[in-house]
Amino acid sequence: MRELSARWKKIIALSAISSVLIFGVLVVRYFYLINRDIPRAPCFASIDFVHTHDHKVRWHGVGDMTIDPKEGALYVYYLVKTPEGKVYTYDRKFNIVLTHLDTSRFLFKTRSVVKFDADTAEDELPFMERGFQGGMVTFNYFSDADYYYNINNLINGVCHVPR
Repeated sequence: MRELSARWKKIIALSAISSVLIFGVLVVRYFYLINRDIPRAPCFASIDFVHTHDHKVRWHGVGDMTIDPKEGALYVYYLVKTPEGKVYTYDRKFNIVLTHLDTSRFLFKTRSVVKFDADTAEDELPFMERGFQGGMVTFNYFSDADYYYNINNLINGVCHVPR
């Protein structure tokens, strides 16, 4: 067999080095994007919702929610108005366990629920707790301080991370 010339040896060596560098850059970029999709501080969101059991009567709620991935907590504060006009305060902390699935998705399970003193809802709002008992939470980087979030395809929107 013929031996390759020095020129071809250099070309092959440079091609191999450039392939390794390109692959390395892609791996680093991938892990950076994963890291960026996860909020590094509590994420605050204002929520306004309408819920209906039978498409006739409507429950209306307005409030705030805080998602804290580091602490493993979901803080929920709503003022909910029933179809009869009665207003309940829903003020709870859900202690959750997050399992990282892939780039921006987490599987979560609620370990316990803490009712704060301001909570007047008791068991009057079962539909509120259903969405927070477990399932999937997804975060997507939107801007320097904002993330899209989606909880079980029931609650979604933009949450703000203070810098």
